[in-house]
Amino acid sequence: MAEIQKLAKVISRIIGLKNEIKNDEAEELIKRTLTEDFGLNFESLFKKSPAEFEAILKSKSYSSEKLDLLGQLLFEAAHPFEDIPETDSILHKVLMIFKLIEEDHHIQSFDNLNKREMIDKFLNNRQYE
Repeated sequence: MAEIQKLAKVISRIIGLKNEIKNDEAEELIKRTLTEDFGLNFESLFKKSPAEFEAILKSKSYSSEKLDLLGQLLFEAAHPFEDIPETDSILHKVLMIFKLIEEDHHIQSFDNLNKREMIDKFLNNRQYE
């Protein structure tokens, strides 16, 4: 439980840095957290398909809470959304994480539903431009 609380504080810190327009510091904290707490390399995430990423996550057997925090962390890595391939890649992984939480752990949250809607609007709006 201490790990989950620590990660929640890190995400709060990232949001605070972004609000203070300290985006470089926020990005560095995201990268460090992915590496140290999830064993994931930020740059290699772009090269993985959602299916490959899902296989990695399942092999790590994260709890639903840790998966949720990973989804929040990746969402913050992509937010505010830019129309670039990296954002697209991250957002598809966030959607996959939310789906995994819902289907494998049978958990839904209003926060994740709200974020899913934001992501869907962003991805769908680009299709019609």
